[in-house]
Amino acid sequence: MKYLVKLLIPMSLTVHGNTQVVMRFQPHITPHARLLGDIVLISEENEHWMAIPLASQPKAGEQISKKQIIQWLIRKNGQFTYLWRGKNRALIQQSILTKGNDLINKAESTLKQQLLQRYESVELTVKTKVKNTEFPLSSYRVDLPKNDPPARQICVRLNHDNHSIPVWFTIKTYQKVLVAKYKIKTYTPAHESHFVLQKRNIAGLRSKPLTELPPKSWLKNSINKNQILTQDDLIKIPQIIKGQSVEVTVQHKGISLSIEAIAQSNGYKGQLIRMLNPASHKFFIAQITAPNKAEIKI
Repeated sequence: MKYLVKLLIPMSLTVHGNTQVVMRFQPHITPHARLLGDIVLISEENEHWMAIPLASQPKAGEQISKKQIIQWLIRKNGQFTYLWRGKNRALIQQSILTKGNDLINKAESTLKQQLLQRYESVELTVKTKVKNTEFPLSSYRVDLPKNDPPARQICVRLNHDNHSIPVWFTIKTYQKVLVAKYKIKTYTPAHESHFVLQKRNIAGLRSKPLTELPPKSWLKNSINKNQILTQDDLIKIPQIIKGQSVEVTVQHKGISLSIEAIAQSNGYKGQLIRMLNPASHKFFIAQITAPNKAEIKI
């Protein structure tokens, strides 16, 4: 796309005598060009032409040609003698106010500051090359991900109006967490003796790591030696455990009696659970009321 120079205010384009007008493109033309002189250099005798304001601003990436400049001047003033020096076309270049490395540094320092509020130490490695920009560094606001624990690779976005720059990092975040001393089987009640506090990288964990054990919990799944213990690895120990003997109270018309039954599955207070009467070898359903206790209302 070519940029056509337009004039806002007509001015005298008189060439003094038979003077040859020497012209050339400015070495650096930006979208902030306001005057003809921001685009071309003109010899001293006619340098007043350079003060002519432009009707519109050029856009970054567009081109302007020597032919456009000369044709416009001829339409305004008629034929004149000129000597054009240098290149015949010029590219409207982006005006650089902020370097790409400065943008990366802003994203990195803001991210690190946030992470250090939650973790003992942080390691960041930038994975993105960022281009220079025409906007000032202060105009960019930083949008940070809030995952806890964070992913191994995260994207920080630098936003300016409708313009957004993604900056990717690989990260390591360290804190002291519970680590298994050895392999622990499913449904093993969690005990402090099973774990040790170690400073470990927790980035990329699917669940929040634990720094202390919740009361009355056991392993939902088996975990391996040196594995970090997370919230998803533990569940509260059920009030009734499969295979245990349970005291079942049977209530009927104000009369109650107790029997012993064998739980056929794990369960928590308020849940209905299948039981086996070992005396009659019959199955029935009872509601859990307390640890190792259930009831039936007939």
